[in-house]
Amino acid sequence: MTEGIKVRPARTAEIPTLARLVENQLPDMMAGRKRPDNIEGYLARLIPDQCLMLATRGNRLAGLIALDLDHTRVLACYLDPETAAPDTPRQLFGAVEKLALSYGARSLTCQIKKQVTGFMSTIGYETAEALDGDGAVVVEKNLLAKARPELKELIKLLDELGIPENYGVRRRLKLIPEASTLVSIGPDIFNRDQRLTPAAATAWGRMRSAAANNGIDLQLVSAYRGVTYQVNLIRRRLNEGKSLEDILKVSAAPGYSEHHGGRAVDVTAPGCKPLEESFADSRAYRWLKSNGGIYGFRESFGMANRHGISWEPWHWCYHHRPGR
Repeated sequence: MTEGIKVRPARTAEIPTLARLVENQLPDMMAGRKRPDNIEGYLARLIPDQCLMLATRGNRLAGLIALDLDHTRVLACYLDPETAAPDTPRQLFGAVEKLALSYGARSLTCQIKKQVTGFMSTIGYETAEALDGDGAVVVEKNLLAKARPELKELIKLLDELGIPENYGVRRRLKLIPEASTLVSIGPDIFNRDQRLTPAAATAWGRMRSAAANNGIDLQLVSAYRGVTYQVNLIRRRLNEGKSLEDILKVSAAPGYSEHHGGRAVDVTAPGCKPLEESFADSRAYRWLKSNGGIYGFRESFGMANRHGISWEPWHWCYHHRPGR
């Protein structure tokens, strides 16, 4: 019975308590893992990517699961025998599988005790390797086996373009579903009609009006772009002789562009060359840095960002409504 059990990402404030738990309890479904010397520091590194998930019943911990996203493997799964429900491990594994898949990971592995291989097979894991000495087994799950047809088609396109399988994981970029509802926000500087989701469109209109009241003319370069557009963009640049590595420094792979979601805009201002870092020297950029957040817009790819994408001071994405 799963009533009352909720799975959520761990919070930074919970790390000291969770570290003590790991120090005092052996993971009950895993095997052969050496605990790190600095457990608290190790767990803290999992927080930004939500790779440490908790199962709770009220204010009690029912279990936890830790994901090594870089190697797409489950590090440990702990269950509290008094609080956990029979389906809690299934919920925990489901949560990290969904997370890994959101980055485009195609499979997930974990090292387990041999006696739980039966349970793991019921949730789709197959034995990949039997380890000598301690009765441990490495099991693996194909995350694409029951994926949506559109995701399978996207993976096929990525393979055709030569995009590395670990692209999303390595760049820490999540797959962005294409927006289903879009509204016009008027023409861009090339006189092409541009669209955003209704919420992002409203926020963009308010932000642009506020900028205008301060003598700033925010101009559109682009907004919503679908997966097909991104595929054609990369193919065109490949045909021009550019290397895939260089292309991916300035353009996200198809499926990973924030433009797909209908919440991102590329902007410029009079006197600025579109899509150039020199936009950062403009009054418009300085105004956006000070005021964009008020309207829910953030600069996605700042200088030396962790995504491996060149600095894009012109790219801003809507994340929330003000006050939320």
